[in-house]
Amino acid sequence: MPLKDLPVQPGMNTLSTDRGAGGRFGVSTSQGSSGGYLGRWKNGQWVRFWKGMVQKIGGYQKNGSNTFTGKARSAMDWQTLALEKFIAIGTHLKLHLWKGGTYYDITPIRKTVNPMANNPFAMTNLSTTVTVTDVAHGALTGDYVTFSGASAGGGITISGEYQLTKTTDDAFTIVHSAAATSTTSGGGAAVVAAYQINIGVSYSVAGMGWGASTWGASTWGTARSVSNFLAVARTWGLDNWGEDLIANPRDGGIYVWDASVGTSTRAAALGGTAPTTAKSVFVSDQNRHLVVLAPDGENLKVSWSSSEDYTDFTADASNTAGSKLLDGGNELFMGVKTKLGTLLFTDSVLWLMKFDGPPFTFIFERIGSANGIRGPNAAKEFDGRVFWMGQNGFWYYDGSIKMLDCDVLPTIFDDIDNTQSALVYAGANRPFNEIWWLYPTDGETECDRYVLYNTELKTWAFGTLARTVLIGDSDTFGNPYAMGADGYLYDHDFGVNADGAALSAYAETSDMEIASGEDIMFVDQMIPDFSELDGTLSVTLKGRRYPKDEQLTKGPYSVTSSSELVNVRITARQLSVRLEVSDVGAHFRTGTLRINIQPDGQR
Repeated sequence: MPLKDLPVQPGMNTLSTDRGAGGRFGVSTSQGSSGGYLGRWKNGQWVRFWKGMVQKIGGYQKNGSNTFTGKARSAMDWQTLALEKFIAIGTHLKLHLWKGGTYYDITPIRKTVNPMANNPFAMTNLSTTVTVTDVAHGALTGDYVTFSGASAGGGITISGEYQLTKTTDDAFTIVHSAAATSTTSGGGAAVVAAYQINIGVSYSVAGMGWGASTWGASTWGTARSVSNFLAVARTWGLDNWGEDLIANPRDGGIYVWDASVGTSTRAAALGGTAPTTAKSVFVSDQNRHLVVLAPDGENLKVSWSSSEDYTDFTADASNTAGSKLLDGGNELFMGVKTKLGTLLFTDSVLWLMKFDGPPFTFIFERIGSANGIRGPNAAKEFDGRVFWMGQNGFWYYDGSIKMLDCDVLPTIFDDIDNTQSALVYAGANRPFNEIWWLYPTDGETECDRYVLYNTELKTWAFGTLARTVLIGDSDTFGNPYAMGADGYLYDHDFGVNADGAALSAYAETSDMEIASGEDIMFVDQMIPDFSELDGTLSVTLKGRRYPKDEQLTKGPYSVTSSSELVNVRITARQLSVRLEVSDVGAHFRTGTLRINIQPDGQR
């Protein structure tokens, strides 16, 4: 038998066994140019399929040395008329603006006490812990408060931002940078306290009793009264109103940051007749209305402001404000704008919201099931279609709802953490026609895996990655970027390394056979073919005689861009090939690999 192409088509497949997803050498069919049944790749890390070839995904690099505070759950970018480029980042602790590598804290203020009661601080000699008295402060453990106007007491001056620990409804503690030199009360009569909005939880907590809900939200040691309680990880709804930012922490207030006043000013509540809380917000593409999902706790209600006025939500004959109560599902999750209108996802029903003009402004069409969308960031519009992760599969909408054929379904849904569905994040990588979902595996409280779908090839790939947000379809920035669980912003598809270190990547085929699968094969040569190869590629051959046998491993064999022929040696009925790079600067994209096969009987 002469040299044969590896009979492997693009995309990973874990639906079948290694043999079931494998290819056949030397079988005459109409499938592919290799003259054999085409198999699949069964596993990999940090690889994608591009133009039919498998290649290493590009590298990543930290965007500067600064970090944001908290776990990023939502982000968006835009450019002002003055060509200022911003990224808004909503975390479970803060609302940040990124500009030119610097993070600005624009977290809204919940409450200002001006002044506090006389001498609100209690210091203890040689201790950095300070007790603060403020009746009905409304703060939770982990909240941030900024003090100004205090005089010295106990040898220290309380000034600036502190993260607090709640002790009672009327008191909390902070930690100062230096220890007090005496036990006393102090601060004076002119202390001003500015409390930032209550923090959210970084990951979802289910159940009753210890650990349920936000720390400090109720009496210590008291079990919650319902068995299906779920404190959901904080996410944000973010959108632009012209140059300004509209921001809404889920189930929290609605705020606006005015770009004209600069990064030293925080976002502020909308005011007017706008709802005080919402689950998400977005700005309509037509006639600019602020659309609010679940205003003031009405889980299936949609409200919108009058055109060009985000403070006016009182509907009357003189404006275009209005509302609609939907009748399917239990709560609204998110709105995704498309060329057909805006898709509104509830936990079980999908609606299409379309601009209609006077007298109703918007009309609503119930178009089908949302198939249990995973969370408020689990859907993404790309190239005119909307893709989303459901409870047991992937779906898309292009005028009708369709299920995506997913060849790696068990790999994803057998190992996803169902409690942490709010952490699932859908992003796009426009240059490679990819939709990415970041998700946490079972038992994890941060996203540690990705699965990507190539919308052009209709192929899948998966791997490990510690990112919480990914944006790769920006009109403001060229490269994709992502937020790490470590607080860094990373530029992605940037070079070939992992922030300067080696970035390992591999792809492994399912088992391949010759003819009907009865014959043993003897393999003694491989001819490399790579459209790109930098550094050293390791090729490992794995073989077995029967599907239940342990694999015999041969290699790795080293391949470089100058390698013309690689001498290998393996005898097996079923053969798989693993390609791997693990050095700094290494990168590969396959062409058509060929191996020399000789039938070796049926023993």
